[in-house]
Order: sequence, then structure tokens, then C-alpha cells
Amino acid sequence: IPEALRKMFNACATTKIVCRPNCPPGRRTKPENRRRFPTLDDAYDAGFRACLVCLPDVGPPGPWMSKKERLSASRTV
Repeated sequence: IPEALRKMFNACATTKIVCRPNCPPGRRTKPENRRRFPTLDDAYDAGFRACLVCLPDVGPPGPWMSKKERLSASRTV
């Protein structure tokens, strides 16, 4: 996982939701409504809440992984 993706969060100014960089709903945010934050705390301080799809405050940092990807990753460990 590139270090840049571990330290970046995207947020939507209209919904006030912060996501991991590759979250499916977050990717649909219009560019003019997109905000970037280096940390979740910065996003929370700005009044954003965590996405319920990618759960940026749960699990290891980095990009969102689908349930299928998480299951296959846990089997190879």
C-alpha cells in the first residue's frame, strides 16, 4: 500500500462524510465538493463524520477493501 494512501482521507463537503481514498461512494463525489485531509482527526475537527461503507476509523490504515478481498487476505496469512 503506497504511503500516500495511508495518510489521506477524502471528504464530501455536501454530505460531511469522510472516506478512505478508494471508497466506492466517496469516489462519486464531485471534484468541486471533494476535500482532502491528512488525518481522520483533521476531518473530524472540521465537522465530518466517518463513512459507514469504508469505515475509515476501523481496521488498518489504507485503502478500502471489499469483504471478498478481506476474506482472501485473511486466508493467506
